[in-house]
Amino acid sequence: MITATDLEVRAGARTLLLAPGDALRVAPGDRIGLVGRNGAGKTTTLRILAGETQPYAGSIRTSGPIGYLPQDPKEGDLEVLAKDRVLSARGLDEILAAMAKQQDLMEKATDDKFRDRAINKYARLEERFGTLGGYVAEADAARICNSLGLPDRVLAQPMKTLSGGQRRRIELARILFGASDGSGKSDTTLLLDEPTNHLDADSITWLRSFL
Repeated sequence: MITATDLEVRAGARTLLLAPGDALRVAPGDRIGLVGRNGAGKTTTLRILAGETQPYAGSIRTSGPIGYLPQDPKEGDLEVLAKDRVLSARGLDEILAAMAKQQDLMEKATDDKFRDRAINKYARLEERFGTLGGYVAEADAARICNSLGLPDRVLAQPMKTLSGGQRRRIELARILFGASDGSGKSDTTLLLDEPTNHLDADSITWLRSFL
C-alpha cells in the first residue's frame, strides 16, 4: 500500500502534480494506469512513489514491499547469467552458487572430515533452497521469462551478451518473479514504468493476465 500526503511534484518552477491530503493512494488490489503527455511527470512521480527520489513537498508512506521497474533499469553485475539475475529476486542465486561451491569441494576433497563438512553444508543449503521453493521456483522463473519472449537459451547467457531490450525484459521478469510465490497472491506493490516496451502482442496479453 502507498499513500501520498499533500504530494507536490515539480520540475523547476513548473508544478507537474498536486495531490492535496491523501488524494493519491494505492491500495491492495488497485490497478492504476498513470497516463499523460511526454514531460507531464509520470516517471518522476513513479520514482517518488518508489522512494528513489524526494517530492518537492509532501510525504510518502508505504507498507509491504515495492517492485519498481524504471525506464532504464540498473542491471547490476553484467557477468552473471540471465537466469541467475531473475532468481536473485528471492536470493536463490546465492544459494545455488553456494551449493555449487560445496559440491565442488566434496568432489575434490581428499580428507574424509573435510568432505563430511562440505556434505553437511550442502545439505543445509539444499534444505534452505527447498524451503524457498527451490526447483519449483526455478521452473516458475523460466515460465515467466518464456512468457516475456525470453527462451531458455537466453537465460543461459551472461547479461552482458544480451540486447538492451532483452535486459529490460529480464528486469521485468525479475520483478514479477520476486513479487509472486507461485500462488497467484502477493503483498508486493508493483510500480512499472512503461512495462510493455520491447514486448510483442502475445507477451503483452500474458502480462495483462499475470497482473
